[in-house]
Amino acid sequence: MYSLGVDVGGTFTDLVALDEQSGSIWHCKVHSTPHDQSVGVQSGIERILSKLPDRESVAFRTINHGTTVATNTILEQNGAKVALIVTEGYKDILQTRRSHVPGGLAAWITWKMPGPLAPLDLTVETPGRIGIDGKEIRQFDEQVFAQRLKAIVAEKPDAFTVSLLNSFVNSEHEKKALSTIRKQFPNTPISLSCEVQPEIMEYERTITTVANSYLHPRVAGYLEKLWDKVRGRTKCLNVLRSDGGLCSISLACQLPVTLALSGPAGGVAGIAGTIASHTEYKNLITLDMGGTSTDVALIKNGSPTIRRTTTVGDLVVRTPSIDVKTVGAGGGSIVHVPELTKALRVGPQSAGADPGPACYGRGNVKATVTDANLVLGYLPGKILGGEFHLDVDVARDVIQKLADNMSLSLYEMAEGILRVVNETMYGTIRVMTVEQGLDPNVFSLVAFGGAGPMHANALGILLDTFPVIVPPSPGVLSARGAALTRLRLEVSKTFIYVLEKTSSEDIFGAYQTLKAEASEKMSNEQGVSVENHQYTYQADVRYTGQAINITIDVDIPLLKEEGPQHLRQTFERLHEKLYSFRVPSNLELVNLHIIIEEKKTAFPIPLLQAAKSHPPPEAASGSTTIIYQLKEFRDCPMWDRTQLLAGHLLCGPCLITEIDSTTTILPGFAAEIDKYGNILIQRAAGKPDAVDNVPVKGVAKDKPHNEQLDPITVDIFESALRSARFEMDALVTRAAMSPAIREQQDEFPMIAEPGGLMIAGQFGSFIPDFLANWSDSIEPGDVFLTNDPYSVGGAISHLNDWLIMMPIFFEDKMIGWAANFGHMTDNGGDVPGSLPNCASSIFEDGLQIPPTKLVSAGKMNDSVTEILLRNCRMPEWNRCDVMALIAACNTAKKRLLELYNRFGSRTYFLAIKELLHRNHRAVSTLFETAIPKHSVYFEDWIDDDGKGTGPWKIACTMSKQRNGQLKFDFDGTYPQSSSSINFLLSHSMFKMFVGFYLIAVYDPGNLVNDGFHELIDVHVPLGSLLNPIRPAALSCRTHLLGRVLDLIAGLLGQKAPEFMTAGGFSDSPHFMYSGYKESGEWFQLYQIGMGGIPARPHGDGPDGHSLWPAFKSIPNELLELQYPLRIESYKLMTDSGGPGLYRGGNGLKICYHFLDQGEISIHDDRWLSYPCGAVGGMPGGRSRKVLVRDSGGGRKRKVLGSKVDHVRVEEGDLLEWITWGGGGYGDPLKRAPEVVALDVRRGLVSPAGAARYGVFINEDCTVHKPRTERLREKVRKARPPGWENRIFDRGGDMDDIRAKALEETGLEAPRYPWEVLPRGPMSGQKYIQDWFKKHKG
Repeated sequence: MYSLGVDVGGTFTDLVALDEQSGSIWHCKVHSTPHDQSVGVQSGIERILSKLPDRESVAFRTINHGTTVATNTILEQNGAKVALIVTEGYKDILQTRRSHVPGGLAAWITWKMPGPLAPLDLTVETPGRIGIDGKEIRQFDEQVFAQRLKAIVAEKPDAFTVSLLNSFVNSEHEKKALSTIRKQFPNTPISLSCEVQPEIMEYERTITTVANSYLHPRVAGYLEKLWDKVRGRTKCLNVLRSDGGLCSISLACQLPVTLALSGPAGGVAGIAGTIASHTEYKNLITLDMGGTSTDVALIKNGSPTIRRTTTVGDLVVRTPSIDVKTVGAGGGSIVHVPELTKALRVGPQSAGADPGPACYGRGNVKATVTDANLVLGYLPGKILGGEFHLDVDVARDVIQKLADNMSLSLYEMAEGILRVVNETMYGTIRVMTVEQGLDPNVFSLVAFGGAGPMHANALGILLDTFPVIVPPSPGVLSARGAALTRLRLEVSKTFIYVLEKTSSEDIFGAYQTLKAEASEKMSNEQGVSVENHQYTYQADVRYTGQAINITIDVDIPLLKEEGPQHLRQTFERLHEKLYSFRVPSNLELVNLHIIIEEKKTAFPIPLLQAAKSHPPPEAASGSTTIIYQLKEFRDCPMWDRTQLLAGHLLCGPCLITEIDSTTTILPGFAAEIDKYGNILIQRAAGKPDAVDNVPVKGVAKDKPHNEQLDPITVDIFESALRSARFEMDALVTRAAMSPAIREQQDEFPMIAEPGGLMIAGQFGSFIPDFLANWSDSIEPGDVFLTNDPYSVGGAISHLNDWLIMMPIFFEDKMIGWAANFGHMTDNGGDVPGSLPNCASSIFEDGLQIPPTKLVSAGKMNDSVTEILLRNCRMPEWNRCDVMALIAACNTAKKRLLELYNRFGSRTYFLAIKELLHRNHRAVSTLFETAIPKHSVYFEDWIDDDGKGTGPWKIACTMSKQRNGQLKFDFDGTYPQSSSSINFLLSHSMFKMFVGFYLIAVYDPGNLVNDGFHELIDVHVPLGSLLNPIRPAALSCRTHLLGRVLDLIAGLLGQKAPEFMTAGGFSDSPHFMYSGYKESGEWFQLYQIGMGGIPARPHGDGPDGHSLWPAFKSIPNELLELQYPLRIESYKLMTDSGGPGLYRGGNGLKICYHFLDQGEISIHDDRWLSYPCGAVGGMPGGRSRKVLVRDSGGGRKRKVLGSKVDHVRVEEGDLLEWITWGGGGYGDPLKRAPEVVALDVRRGLVSPAGAARYGVFINEDCTVHKPRTERLREKVRKARPPGWENRIFDRGGDMDDIRAKALEETGLEAPRYPWEVLPRGPMSGQKYIQDWFKKHKG
């Protein structure tokens, strides 16, 4: 009896036939057929059958198939036309995407937002609403919904998704929508979110279900076609899912989203089914390196680790998958050297399979990783059993060109390429292990895929994970894994209860319900009899208030015996392992899971014959020359793996070749063949006698004796620092408790050298100003805490930002600093949330923490900790967040110590010095080439200060100095305010912002640091808004912080268009809601608002997003669960994005329905001024806030000011909050009319708003071409002379804007700042006195 495993890749389709009685295997490769993968599979089956001894009578017991159909459909964006059904008020759920822009500080300038899988013009809102408690709030209206569906009949959607709010707790409305859709679209497949992903968090549930619909036609069509072709050879076709289990084609067609990572799962499953099951090695790191990318995963105690999300490209869906991390580093990864930084970059761009690496001879002229392996002798000149010849001369040519650019030799460059790509993979593995609280040293590395075995030995050295294992036939391991895998099914249920208030009977009862559902599906749809079912119980648990869940295994007998305490103990042990601390807080159950698998069948594995002597000469297919560490090793044997026996020991350097891969054994290492045929690479006891270790003339270029450091080492060091920074982010956002950090990711890590200069981070360094003010000792084991902006030169900007700083010592020598600040939800003071709008001094802002030793020589100062927490309304949140910040700094500490030990003191400090110099050199070059000599000026406004005074101007002149510096002079900025809008501008932070804007355009891969700071001179008048004198209040500084980003773009962009953006959502408005519930429980919400991102030279500004790095919106279902409110609508504000060639992003309109009394505070701006348009673009829309109260006889509407505190709300009150839009970029008349019409169909632009683009829209949302031409000509003629030279459009003169304020906004214009006498420590400053004289006169 045979089983067959099939894995379809981009270039080849691999097949492995397994004789289940003897364990013998046969394998083959055939070319994939991307137009129809089933053709290649059928061809492969015929090929593999020809190898079997009884081919004519063979009928496979099962064909288990790993497929990339789902993956490719996502990446190629050629899935179904999906219609999306959503709750009324949530039409834009996929457009806003939780408002997240990936990347660093300036990434939004070049980021290309992917289009939604279900377009807005195919999104239909349903009347009716289910509450978070499952109760019906508004009835589902079938008639209204049916009428709305008629609007998309003509579009003929291929599939439907229904995803309604809170359907995870009550699916009745989704089922009613299903019934209504069936009447109009009887033959169209429909996915319900309550069936696909019945868990809390509306965006995640929606995108997962939409992806299921998007994939359904292609996946189902492919599997049905494949089944037709193979049914004569098998009675059972199963498909490999992302979680490494098999499912029937019936379930695969129902839930194709579970196949998104089917391909990578096969290799990991193969390792688990062979090496982990049959050898002593149970803890494994898998490395699957192909042509385009590398997948890494962990196997713990013999089982692959599973995560609750699946990521393919930009798409993240909520389905279980083997925890595979993908990095853009493969054999085909293209090598390049940016002219700006002269740094070596490898990937993520790839040459792919066609044309492939340069050595393939198919026309590619760019060097790749494969070319470097060939040049160094790690890859033979003939591969695939001698069928494919590689051109080593072409490989040498393309690498030599890069070498010349960096003043390196051929072999220095080739080795450098491999060192950089290995470091990239090493960093990915480190991040993965840190996320799970694991040390890679206790694992063994298993390498497979076409390129993995070539890099395995070198990665083993970096990870110190030996033995390094290369399994037999590593190029077809995914197919082998598919052949060995079992049927599997998972069912889940949201089950949100405080653990301490839940009985084990309640939990066990919920599991029993899930078990019955799982058992029925496994029996009826998977065909596995009940006696062959095997169950695993899991639960998602968190500390109450956290949003990052930890999945724990649940032992049902222990649950019955110990009750909920069993879950607490299991959770806290894992939490401490992951994050190094526990919190004295209640726990919350979130989701329950049951995993059901068929019982394991033990397949025999044939053993290799034992060797009786050394490998015979005929086992070597030839010899080669290998270059390693710039030394040439001649006559290195190339061993034919098929000729090797168990016990053979092969000394490096050598190659072990087979038809689908090559394994490189480096000098100083040896490879042993075990009885299963695995290659085990270990450190050799001594140098092999046969090694001809002779340095080759000309391998390395002669270099001056005083040269500091080779550039490749610097690139590797840079990559390691980047990984350490990402590890800090990963840890703190998972471990924190407050929504500000865990959801909105308002935290910013930083790594610095001993003097405090930042070498990794994005907000500049916090250390130099701290050191300038700290007079006490700094010892190993110390941890410092402060939240006082005045003590660190504004490096943190208000008291809610708690800054942790940790010195890092090697023995008694300081080698660096780690620091991280995070926004605390509360810091005491008069206003819940500690962000008072109308504070007149910092004393009213809240608790001030001067620089303090929170930890002294490793011992926590508990007394200080308790004092701090006693003064906060949310002490447990603050405690947990601080511990998370410290844990992240400890992670950075470990990484710096590893780097110091790895490279040694001299190289460690020289690498830091060169990285700083590299940034200095890059920015200096940009100043010379991209910045004009003459000065430029930019100004912007804060509308008011919350006390009826404004607008407040910030002004800056940028000019190049004779000494090469770029000077930013803020002369003209208004005086500091008597309220809290002041912003103590950190010079270091401002310089970092400038650097990010400049470098991100030319070398996005560069790690920006403080090295260029001396090139920038910043002058801010003392006593002004941006340099206030203590004790000026700072709690409402967010608006000026945002304006600084608009200001940088406005200055740099005036003469360098690649830096130009429109004005817009550079702010982060805040909403706070607090009070006591009827139960007596205190609640306190702090939420950051999102809006329209400015249009850019690269395209439209994203709608409803945040340009602050890593910020995300809080899921509305979580808000409704945790707070007494209901979000009635969360949608885009049509026409709020400024018109232009590229449209500014639309702002949001959010409607909060308060379900209990309390009070709210709002931080907002742009209610008066407009976000400016640029180079012909028009301004974006204003913000607006309206409180709607029930006045007995009806609703009474009141326009709120932009900065208000202590606004009382009662049950039933509504708050309508409109955030502002982004400005447009370029002439609106140049925007294609068809694009404007599409925006109208999608509700992003109204028909009337289309006229601002000079487009006339018909009633059917098509373009009326003649009237459009006439309208555009009319607009052109009406433009004033000189219009084309105008850089910015602010919507008019500020005096005119003020004059229309009441009419247009419902609010009186504020009084001018000079109408209020200055009183405070700034009053005696000459700048302030002169300013008042000038403006009052």
